[in-house]
Amino acid sequence: MQDNDLLRRSDPAGQPDTTENPFLLTCGSFAPGEADSFLASIHDKTKKAIAEAELLYYRGQAGKASAIGSALKESDDPSATAGAFLIDTVTALSLGNTEQILAMMEMMDNVKPLIEASPKIKKTVDFFLLYFNILTHNRGGLRFPEVSVNAFAVPDELMPMAIYAYAHYLILCGDYGRAIGLAEGMLIQMKQHMPISEIYLSVIVSVGYICRSEWNKAEYYFRHAWELSQPDGICMPFAEHKGMLSGMLERCVRREQPEAYKKISSLFNAYHKNWVKVHNSLTGESVTDKLTGTELNVAMLASKGLSNTEIGEFLCISVNSVRSHLRNIFNKLEISNRKELNQYVIK
Repeated sequence: MQDNDLLRRSDPAGQPDTTENPFLLTCGSFAPGEADSFLASIHDKTKKAIAEAELLYYRGQAGKASAIGSALKESDDPSATAGAFLIDTVTALSLGNTEQILAMMEMMDNVKPLIEASPKIKKTVDFFLLYFNILTHNRGGLRFPEVSVNAFAVPDELMPMAIYAYAHYLILCGDYGRAIGLAEGMLIQMKQHMPISEIYLSVIVSVGYICRSEWNKAEYYFRHAWELSQPDGICMPFAEHKGMLSGMLERCVRREQPEAYKKISSLFNAYHKNWVKVHNSLTGESVTDKLTGTELNVAMLASKGLSNTEIGEFLCISVNSVRSHLRNIFNKLEISNRKELNQYVIK
């Protein structure tokens, strides 16, 4: 049975067993540059508010997105309450609400026994927990293959993001070829533009090729994602993945679009600092937030086995600069060689 077949699997009674799609913009079909027009076309007040929060978040305005979530909390509409919860979750890492995230994860685990009797709600909770554990690289919280079959039985419009999440998981497992194949296959199958989903899929393919040291292919998919993102001012997917992209932003964006690069770097610095707190708390690992963006790129590339010359060529800096960065990295982390880097970098 193929992975996509597993993701579409129904329950034993033959009834579709799916989660609902709360994110209309993320899974929306529109031409690049028409995100605002797509938003204006949504008539349901609650759904439109959630979609507006999505777009604000993707444009790097997590505070404004969170404000919409706060307003939705005042509603008596259950879907608005659910939307507020999802917005809180999406924006929490950018806004530094790490204690809220950890408390929420504990709460979700505690209430799960109470919702076992409601399959649709259970699917939603499973999907959320799985996605968030993938996002924070919490391998201990992942329950594949069971969850890959059940929690990812999703509507067609949510399938690209489900494939992105599954490919992300496979990369955490070191199964780079399968991750690339799934995400590339999804991109090929898409019959119409879904810009946000396409950006995430293209970014994760780029990460997969980086992990295999296939730099030209990695750059191709990164540039494809970047081209899709520009007409709508989308930047957050790149900030979320900047560490895993191991210098691709520096290589492709820093000189060509310095202001865009500065914005993404600023978003990444806040996001990564909070991501590390949650990741380390959930996993007991020691990923560091002590390094600058450039130092993290050098550390990531060095941990993959690249030589100083190769790192310099990829990041377009001198070998002496690479050596200087490595000295600073070793001093900050209080280590003495490259082998020790693995415990401190994103894996």
